[in-house]
Amino acid sequence: MIKSLPLQEILKFEKPAGYSFDCWIETRQHRMILDYVRDAMTEQSAELWIYGPLGVGKTHFALFVAEHFDCSYYDCGDIDPAKASELLEWLDIDKGLILDRIDFWLNDMEAESALFSWWKRKRNALVLVSEHSPHVDHQFNLPDLRSRAHASMILRLEGLNDEEINELFHCHLRSLHIELSSDVLRFLAPRLPRNPSRLMSLVHLIDQESLRDQRKITIPWLKQFLSPQL
Repeated sequence: MIKSLPLQEILKFEKPAGYSFDCWIETRQHRMILDYVRDAMTEQSAELWIYGPLGVGKTHFALFVAEHFDCSYYDCGDIDPAKASELLEWLDIDKGLILDRIDFWLNDMEAESALFSWWKRKRNALVLVSEHSPHVDHQFNLPDLRSRAHASMILRLEGLNDEEINELFHCHLRSLHIELSSDVLRFLAPRLPRNPSRLMSLVHLIDQESLRDQRKITIPWLKQFLSPQL
């Protein structure tokens, strides 16, 4: 029996806009997780739950893992929990699956039941990404799903260190062809956001504001326009 395709609106085949691997900074923790997923793809049974605060790079890393291992990737924040069952029934149980922002499906009994059913049937790696650890109270309605989640490999995704943040910052400057004087770079160095998402927003804001005003980027200019960001 051939499965019918799910409704087109629940599918997200393309990467979310704004994500690129041109300035991908791979940390030691990233490499450890990649090794684990590689083993999970071989063993066809392992599960990984990644969590961390907003902007730390969870979605970027999830997309990197999906591309590196040819896994299916879906953002649960863009999919109505009522469509979870339809989506999971359609997916190939032999292919690795990444469910980003799984928080949006939790505490919905129908979505949790569909995920639990998939979890029992799957024959490849499953990676779940959320803002909070599955050990946080009141995250689940379904006790069996909570038990499966707690039995997974659970890792808190750490942010980039100072050296990695600086490397990411300079890579984005190069990609946008932004040239900053040594004085400006020294001014910015201790003030760079330690959150990769906010750092990228800062770089793009510098780019947009400098193009709009057609002026050289100086320390007074940064203080005037970017003080809320720093």
